[in-house]
This record gives sequence, structure tokens and C-alpha cells, in this order.
Amino acid sequence: MLNVIKDWWTGKEYFVDGRLPGIRYKHHWTAKIAHIIVSFYLEHWKWIWSTIIAISALSISYLKLS
Repeated sequence: MLNVIKDWWTGKEYFVDGRLPGIRYKHHWTAKIAHIIVSFYLEHWKWIWSTIIAISALSISYLKLS
């Protein structure tokens, strides 16, 4: 099962003639979306977690006060 997920994430390998490096990878559309989400998270993890913590703190304080 782990090999299936690894192959899905990496994509199918194909070669392009006349280019260096000539190896390219064709991803399934769901793998492309997963790559986009992961790269977005890795670039913006600081404000994502700050926002989650702030919204959680506000909702907990609202529930305590009401």
C-alpha cells in the first residue's frame, strides 16, 4: 500500500528527447492538487497556525463568557 501511495505522489516517469535532464513526471490530477496544498502549507504555515490558534482562543473565550 505504501508503494502505491509513493507511486501516486511521484507520478509516472517519461523521457523528453533533446533536453537535459530529460526525465519528467506526469502526475494524476489528485496528486497535483495534493502537491499544491502541501506547497501552500509549507510556504505559509506560520500564519495558518496563528490564525487557527487565534480563532480557537476567541471561540473558547466566547463560550466561557456566554
